[in-house]
Amino acid sequence: MDKFRPNEKEKIFYALALPVALSIVLFFYSKILSLIAFILCLALYFYLSNLSDSNERLLQRYVDEVESSFDSITKNLVFEMPFPIVVLDADDNIKWHNTDFRNLFPEEELIGNPIDDVLPSLADIDFEERELTVPVTTEIDGRVIQFHISSVKNDELDTRETFLYGIDNTYDESIKQLFKDKRLVFFTVFLDNYEDLRNSTDAINRPQVLGTIDRTITEYFNSHHGVVRKYENDRFMVVMEYQDYQDIYDSKFSILDDIREISLGNTINPTLSIGAGISGSSPNEIYDDSRVAIDIALSRGGDQAVVKVKDNYEYFGGKSKATEKTSKVKSRVISGALKRMILASSEVFIMGHNNPDMDSFGAALGVYEGVRFLKKKPYIILNEVPRQIENMYSSTTSNLEELRDNILTEEEALNILRPSSLVVVVDNHRKNSTEAPSIIDKADQIVIIDHHRRGNDYIKKSTISYIEPYASSASELVTEILNYLDENFKARTQIAESLLAGITVDTKNFVYQTGVRTFEAASILKRWGADSVYIKRMFKDDFEIVKYKSEVIADSSIVNDMIAIGHFNRDIDGSTLIASQAADDLLTIKGVKASFVLTRSHNKIHISGRSLGDISVQLILERIGGGGHLTAAATQLDMSMENAEELLRKAIIEYLREEEEDESNTNR
Repeated sequence: MDKFRPNEKEKIFYALALPVALSIVLFFYSKILSLIAFILCLALYFYLSNLSDSNERLLQRYVDEVESSFDSITKNLVFEMPFPIVVLDADDNIKWHNTDFRNLFPEEELIGNPIDDVLPSLADIDFEERELTVPVTTEIDGRVIQFHISSVKNDELDTRETFLYGIDNTYDESIKQLFKDKRLVFFTVFLDNYEDLRNSTDAINRPQVLGTIDRTITEYFNSHHGVVRKYENDRFMVVMEYQDYQDIYDSKFSILDDIREISLGNTINPTLSIGAGISGSSPNEIYDDSRVAIDIALSRGGDQAVVKVKDNYEYFGGKSKATEKTSKVKSRVISGALKRMILASSEVFIMGHNNPDMDSFGAALGVYEGVRFLKKKPYIILNEVPRQIENMYSSTTSNLEELRDNILTEEEALNILRPSSLVVVVDNHRKNSTEAPSIIDKADQIVIIDHHRRGNDYIKKSTISYIEPYASSASELVTEILNYLDENFKARTQIAESLLAGITVDTKNFVYQTGVRTFEAASILKRWGADSVYIKRMFKDDFEIVKYKSEVIADSSIVNDMIAIGHFNRDIDGSTLIASQAADDLLTIKGVKASFVLTRSHNKIHISGRSLGDISVQLILERIGGGGHLTAAATQLDMSMENAEELLRKAIIEYLREEEEDESNTNR
């Protein structure tokens, strides 16, 4: 459209066109009048032309004056602006800076030097691609400067200059930091073994022991400016500011060690569980977070602190074996609650973890027997029969006629699952590790019975969550529940033998993670008819498995003179069984305190970890997504064998380094 717009001369021509035309028409009537009109048109033309030229000169003079003034104003503003300014050339070297920028670096040569040398925080920035709306924040001598960036490119000269100006945000950042430092942190503190500690301590020493525990807790948190309130014999609530909590965080909750070392005539070491909430938007939310955190700490066996940060958790402690609880009140309460849920359901689906072992399948069979006793329809979800349970599966399905028909795949279970159905998960509490994760998504009622320390990805919508890390196995917990189910209950021999086999495999023949209640559960199973000799035959391995285990042991290496790492580089049926058994066998080597065996399983790398108790394989494997117990843990990784071993070695090094730091802190 601009090319059809007339200029000033053309506008004059268009304005005079009509008078000239009239002068020509007038010529035919009166030549004198026509001549006079034409002369007037000519005079008007010269007048308008002169007026237009004068206006153009005035306009140009005005533009020149404004440009000159603007140039002067701009220069003065650049020099007098009260914040640091710097101009960079095309190579990102300093071309010019103002006095405020110079004052930031009074002892450095600036002109000609790369901006990266002066401001290392800008080293990774591509100034050509940098969005102008995203500033860069850096700290200089305690001041927080936010640099805004503007880059100008001259395509004709193929040059580029970058303009940086800084805004001092020190005050704003100090306000943010003050807000962060002053926000509330809630701690929920439980004395894990109050009843056992009280009952096992002589009456004459009991007040001193319990008083020392209370004083130690109160003095510790008071020293960090916390407010401590004891609201039950074994429970405390603590409130403090975030800046004081940070000191506790940096010390890795040393109160855990202080309490554990109290010895004043008590035969049991006291332990604490701490749940910390720090990121809620209100005091109620922060307190609720601390309650969630303490639940996780207790379900992981106690003697540890759990910090809830939004949807993530951090763990401290948890390096000691979970203390066995002598009271069976909880198992009796759980048994009653489970019985009511079974009776109120239309049918019960039972499943363990994927690639189940004898403990997982044995516990599932135990729950199956309890549901059948209560006259409800039980189903066990099992997609395939892995090598480690072949003997148990064959024995139970051949002797119990109805069992085979009540074992379903995940797809078959989904087709008959109803809102009134009950789902019981044994020997596992993670949705993605169950035999049928889709069942968890659709079920309305879920019960968890597990003995592993709870991880972040636990099943959150469970109605009952019976997670007891002190227990040797899920089969032990199920046996106790069945014993309280009904005074007339007695499991069939094959079920009792399966439960005893589950306990046997997880305790490594009653050696590891074995307490008084473990032997009591075994005695119950013996009364129900379990045959130890038959179970021994159930554990017999094929010659091929024995040969493979020998290969793993022969190919293993020792790390830090006490940790064995082996490999089984075959993806075959039973590879995880071979890995776990080989890890057990590696512990028999003199000087070995922990062992890890990597194997291929379903196109993933499975790692089995075992220890004698001095090293927590659970804490090591948790670093790479696994979990389990102090003495037995596992994980699966979707990567190559080499990368998995590298990740494992890093986790081992980090764990050992933290152990050394804890020892040095304790010694100080």
